[in-house]
Amino acid sequence: MRSTSALMVLALATISLVPTAVVQGQEPEAGPPGKWVFETTFGAGAAGGAYGEFLEKPINFDINISKGTGAWRFGGGFQFGSMVMEPPYEDQKDFARFDTYVFARRLFNHGAGGRPYLECRVGLARMHARGELFYFDEPANLPSGASPTPFANGVSFTLRPGVELRLNDTIAVDLSAWWTGYKTSAYDLRPELNGPPDPPLSANDTASSGYEYGLRAGITWRPLARGVPPLPEPRVDPATGTLAPLPPPDGRRDAWGVPRSWGWATAQMLGINLTASMINEYVRNQNFTQISPRSWVDNFETGFTWDDNTFRGNQLIHPWNGAAYFNAARTNGIGFWGSAAMSIVGSQVWECCGETHPMSWNDMVSTGLGGIARGEWAYRLGNAIIDNTKKEGRVWREIAAFPVNPVGQFNRMVSGRATKVQGNPEDPYDWRPPSLGVQVVAGARVIGEGSSLSENTKAYGFAAGDVQYGNPFSNTRRRPFDRFDSTWQLNIGDSTPVGELTIRGDLASWPLGDAENPRHVVAIIQDFDYIDNEAYQFGGQSFGGALFSGYGMLRKTRLVTRLVAYATAGAAVNADYSFLAEVANRERYREYDYGAGFGLGAEAVLSRKGRPILDVRYRYSYIDVKNGSLWNPDLDDDGELYGSNATHQVHRFRARLNVPLTRQIGIGTEWTLFYRDSKYSLEKLQDRTQRNPEARLFLTWDWDLGHTRVRLPQPAGEQP
Repeated sequence: MRSTSALMVLALATISLVPTAVVQGQEPEAGPPGKWVFETTFGAGAAGGAYGEFLEKPINFDINISKGTGAWRFGGGFQFGSMVMEPPYEDQKDFARFDTYVFARRLFNHGAGGRPYLECRVGLARMHARGELFYFDEPANLPSGASPTPFANGVSFTLRPGVELRLNDTIAVDLSAWWTGYKTSAYDLRPELNGPPDPPLSANDTASSGYEYGLRAGITWRPLARGVPPLPEPRVDPATGTLAPLPPPDGRRDAWGVPRSWGWATAQMLGINLTASMINEYVRNQNFTQISPRSWVDNFETGFTWDDNTFRGNQLIHPWNGAAYFNAARTNGIGFWGSAAMSIVGSQVWECCGETHPMSWNDMVSTGLGGIARGEWAYRLGNAIIDNTKKEGRVWREIAAFPVNPVGQFNRMVSGRATKVQGNPEDPYDWRPPSLGVQVVAGARVIGEGSSLSENTKAYGFAAGDVQYGNPFSNTRRRPFDRFDSTWQLNIGDSTPVGELTIRGDLASWPLGDAENPRHVVAIIQDFDYIDNEAYQFGGQSFGGALFSGYGMLRKTRLVTRLVAYATAGAAVNADYSFLAEVANRERYREYDYGAGFGLGAEAVLSRKGRPILDVRYRYSYIDVKNGSLWNPDLDDDGELYGSNATHQVHRFRARLNVPLTRQIGIGTEWTLFYRDSKYSLEKLQDRTQRNPEARLFLTWDWDLGHTRVRLPQPAGEQP
């Protein structure tokens, strides 16, 4: 997956039609039939016209959303297709053709098991070559990822007769024929870079029109064939005058009253991927989005490889995309584990079918697994910001939650829940847990290289924050991410604006000894790491175990320790020879190695009246390089294995001292150390070490928000 700022807005729109569907899909009327229809079909046939003089064998797939329960349906969608060049140019890459359209479908005998129909589509057409024959410049002369071939835009019209064969209330088989005519701007058939082809592609110098026809087959799906009854009107407790909580989840709705819908979760996941392709194609003119069933087959035949994307793209943006898939499910009423599956499935759908570049192992790990931690983090924090019971200032809460969880907030907006006054979830762990602390810091940092800060010293500003969500000892519910802690950092003046995002979440935990007042707790954990600055880079997705221990040393003073051991599914660290790595479709030199490994960690936090005073943390990571150091291991002409095995041992240490000045404000100082010890098996590659000490001075702001989650409605006339 290519890193792109455009992808950051995908969740705002999902696809242009999906959000409209969600308006009704989130709060459907009870009983069949469902109003909204999701459809995808595959087509194959023949081509004619000016484009048909040098292109043949069109194949395509489409994805549509429409509305209608009677004789008429109205909707829109995308179609991705391609054609191959006629001999003697059949070895050139396929020629892509896209349609973005709206349509109307008239069904005849719509209540029967067999439903004949006639559909008309009107859309925007785009022709885009992929073959080297059409290069207008060498890819090396263009920005990384830019398409070296021209495109032509135009309009299209499609006539589609067919029949739906009902299988049940939800599913029908769709069989049809189609004819599409399109008109575009002139496409030059004499590329300047390669000169006029010999023999010529066509009798004319340009092509601007064509048509295709053939047969289609696919599935029509009504995701909400049987709607969930609407929630009852909010109740007000007559004794307190406060809104009653939402009903507890019942299998059909989640704690926020959102109907459980795999249909709209799937539609949004696909919408995110398809919109990503369209943005990259139409806005960024990238070279990897000319997708079609042919590119799917090519990707599966090639299998998984490694990519050369930037560190930020692979380790931060890709998990953001995975979080969008995750919350497409989570904010459609689906639980944590089902949403985790959607994150992985969404990543696979993109890798195989969202781009023409080969599928990438590292993307599957960072997007799929990283998206789980990043997605639940966004879901929990976004929910903690909003408050269904508020009228005054409500819009600002909804806006504040949007950058945290765009998909969730977008669904709240289009479903009407963003403005509907009602109760919050009954269980505080579904809204704001009894323990929630936030610390924000801002100040200056200096970082050096070598044995002291005085070597190659550089100074920067920064803003950062820590979130403590839940408590390992006092949590009364221990579901995934009912307890997590997180650190974020924004750099000022450094090479990258986002300097850090770490998430440490408990997937499950068990108190040892006294269950009501345990001193020790064991947990299964998921960790997400992203650290990026001018001096070093480190990222990874890990799973393991933790032991929390708490000690009350003096009254209101407490020491909490955490010991962890973890396995890393995929880690990335800046390295010395990674630019020589074997990477499919290389467009840039990568600056970091990839590998799996393991690690250990120890932490201790001394707090006074709930505020951290002294915080000491250490993490050790061992990374066995799978792709990066020189080239992938392979066999030479003599059958001997060659290549460069490499290992990285990474040590990270942090000690922070906070001195409270007032109830919320304090001053702090911090010292950190990053140390990398890299070993390379090939004799001509020199082993390297890297040492970067760092010192910080900052102001702190602390908020203990836990009390807002356990406050109960007060009796009439009594002050809280």
